Amino acid sequence: MKLISDINIREDLYPRLKKDPVLAQKYAENISVLPAIEINQHGDLIDGWHRLTAYRTAGETEIPVIITETSSDVETLKLAIMRNASHGKQLNEEDKKGMALRLFNGGEGIGDKNELAVILSVSVKTIGRYLEYVEKRLKEDRETKIKELWMACSTEEEIAGAVGIAKTNVSRKTEECSNIDTCPKWNKVHALYEEETFTPPLYNVWKFSKSSNEVSHFGNSEQTIVDNLLYLYTNPFDIVVDPFAGGGSTIDVCQKRSRRYWVSDRKPIPAREHEIRLHDIKDGVPPLNRRWSDVSLTYLDPPYWRQAEGKYSDDAEDLANQPLNEFTDNMINLVNEIAKRQSKGVIALLIQPTQWRADNKQFTDHVFDIIAGVKNLPVETRVSCPYNSEQYTPQMVNWAKENKKLLTLTRELIVWRCDK
Repeated sequence: MKLISDINIREDLYPRLKKDPVLAQKYAENISVLPAIEINQHGDLIDGWHRLTAYRTAGETEIPVIITETSSDVETLKLAIMRNASHGKQLNEEDKKGMALRLFNGGEGIGDKNELAVILSVSVKTIGRYLEYVEKRLKEDRETKIKELWMACSTEEEIAGAVGIAKTNVSRKTEECSNIDTCPKWNKVHALYEEETFTPPLYNVWKFSKSSNEVSHFGNSEQTIVDNLLYLYTNPFDIVVDPFAGGGSTIDVCQKRSRRYWVSDRKPIPAREHEIRLHDIKDGVPPLNRRWSDVSLTYLDPPYWRQAEGKYSDDAEDLANQPLNEFTDNMINLVNEIAKRQSKGVIALLIQPTQWRADNKQFTDHVFDIIAGVKNLPVETRVSCPYNSEQYTPQMVNWAKENKKLLTLTRELIVWRCDK
């Protein structure tokens, strides 16, 4: 066994280009049957990112390990590729191409196609195909990385540093990224909501028979709510801000719809901490600075006070653990401070009345107090987003019958207009 905190995940030595948060979450439900991960003598991860993330998701502090000594970073990378190419969630074609290019063209000293074929578990002919257009592929990879970072609202300085090019070249590339007409057809169809399966929202009641979120997380809102808001209030490549990112569903919807996104959380889930910024609203509004001028939607799905008490932390500054007046004041202040920076579009706040977990199960409707405190923004609309009644147990239903009380199913989506 080894302390999880002593294990290093080095992106330069790990072969998988894309991680799978859904797989990590499935693993977290069955950690007792997972095989050990593999590390080297320095604690660098060789094999087992999804298993390691599963243990972290489950709140474990130690994990079974196999230690394999390596003589260099090159050997560590080779072993990582071989392990990931041969078992578990297989490396896909893009992963293998990327690793072939890295090993063959990146100065690691592996110029033998036969050796590369063994490492990647492919044929020599396939290696030849991978390497046929090295320069073209490296250029494509760099441009893809630039767009991904730009879509995630990285600054031009951050992008330039990540891909190793001049900031002036980044600016030119990001201008090219923002042209919807140059996007692939399937991308453009989703960005403009032209697929046949999309049903536009027409009324102010949004019902969902089941969750469409791929990654479940306590407090996750249905991602169709975000999708509807994008349809109503944003255009392709507008910026969407979500400081309560939870399981990352806002990222998934924005990527599908070609919206840029700035998402954060005070405690990102392990499977998505490489995508979700670490930021606590008690430290101020999201620091987008000049990029606030491109924000068309700020989506706020905070902890619903007592309903989330103790679920995220025992920290007294956690919104869910605060007294009611502090919770309300902090939410009002957050909306007002964002409104000072956001000059167009809307701010949308999703919240549910508190009942079951309140003292004496006292019904507390947060909406009226928050609206009353947001004085300088007109309310664009209010949408009811009811839960399914299955969230209540038979015992809860019996209590409601015996006490002649109504159980709360509603959530309110308050939408304020920011246009100045």
